[in-house]
Amino acid sequence: MKDNPLKDANTKPINTKFLVVLSFILVVISGLPLLVEGAGASLYLSPQSGTFFVGSIFDISVFVNTEGNSINAVEVNLKFPPDLLQVTSPTAGSSFISIWADQPFYSNQEGLISFKGGVPSPGINTSSGLISTITFRAKAPGQATISFLDSSKVLLADAKGTDILKTAAKGEYLLTVPPPEGPKISSPTHSCLTCWSKNNNPTFFWEKEPGVTDFSYSLDQDARGIPDNISEGSSTSATFNDVSDGIWYFHLKAKKGDVWGGISHYSIQIDTTPPEIL
Repeated sequence: MKDNPLKDANTKPINTKFLVVLSFILVVISGLPLLVEGAGASLYLSPQSGTFFVGSIFDISVFVNTEGNSINAVEVNLKFPPDLLQVTSPTAGSSFISIWADQPFYSNQEGLISFKGGVPSPGINTSSGLISTITFRAKAPGQATISFLDSSKVLLADAKGTDILKTAAKGEYLLTVPPPEGPKISSPTHSCLTCWSKNNNPTFFWEKEPGVTDFSYSLDQDARGIPDNISEGSSTSATFNDVSDGIWYFHLKAKKGDVWGGISHYSIQIDTTPPEIL
């Protein structure tokens, strides 16, 4: 059994009828059709919830619970918010799928992931069958939902390709900016961390503790950026002009004595492009 890397969405989606044919062939070859023993099957994600820092990566595994039935084919179609999440490593870990009806694919532009495949008869009866593990990167702060599309299927090993999928549980993930390790930052121009703003001249303010003599800061699109050790002075505010569209991060650290302290991060989202007129 081996991992099956995802391909990009340029891969042509397979006709879903192929899964039914695959299920039928796998059963007929062995001559061991099986009957339904339970009420249905379910698909779920693990973990189903969690909090992750922007810029970090985390794994989400896709499982099937056959609820006492033997199945031999699955089709999993997932939707995720591409503005908040990005697939970085398509698969990490073993899958029970040994025959792929089509090469799995993903699209970071459309926020789609798809798996289609199965196993030889007599199939598999399991409460936690691992289909695949996907590594995501948190791109921006917000509430990210990963959900199963209605086109997902779990096919019974009954020589008919009966779809017994009953439930598919979505996952909810909170993506946040790392907590401040340095001065506390605020922005009167971009006070909402999860909102897009047409204001491309952001201003930032921060607190100054007793004994602090210098600050160093930077503005870039790296969620975990680090400002250099060159002082920007002792001022407690900064303004940037004509910042281009996108997600940006303001990084700040303070110097007390001869020691630079921890780094604080503040995210802003800029969109100056007017909406299209339909």
